Amino acid sequence: MTRPYVRLAVTAASLLTLAACQTGPDGITSPKAAVRGFYGPYEGDFRQAETARLSQSLSTEVERAKANEVESTAQTKAGPNPTDKPRILEGEIFAGLNEGYTHYRMGPARVIGDRASVAVTFTNKGYKTRWTDDVKLVNENGWKIDNVLFTGGWTSQTSTRDALRQFNALPVAP
Repeated sequence: MTRPYVRLAVTAASLLTLAACQTGPDGITSPKAAVRGFYGPYEGDFRQAETARLSQSLSTEVERAKANEVESTAQTKAGPNPTDKPRILEGEIFAGLNEGYTHYRMGPARVIGDRASVAVTFTNKGYKTRWTDDVKLVNENGWKIDNVLFTGGWTSQTSTRDALRQFNALPVAP
């Protein structure tokens, strides 16, 4: 009679061990899981991006851009021309086509120490185009997206960080 209980205990312990190996403090122990966790729910608006899936430094740049947009909107409304368009960051910044993507597919992950890279092939069905960007990750108590290098040549920026830095370097007032 004790054998079924022993088997059950061994099975439960094995499943718990397997689960522990696949999840870190934030649940992300592989670069591909981090990419999937970001792009899966992401709908193309950087303001709604889950910044917990970004590196600390990239998250700071995103938050700064959002704050600059809010400040620009307030200054424009309070200024002499309140119907002018405030300075906002337009277009997709986590993929190399301003119009965004409709589908993505990941290639293999390349890991070197606490850095990783995943080639992600994006498709925009409306524009009938496909391109591959290089998603860079860093392990900060779990894999986080640190940058996306735009390799398709569809935008004037070279990366997510480049787009954010260019925007954040502009004066807040339009």
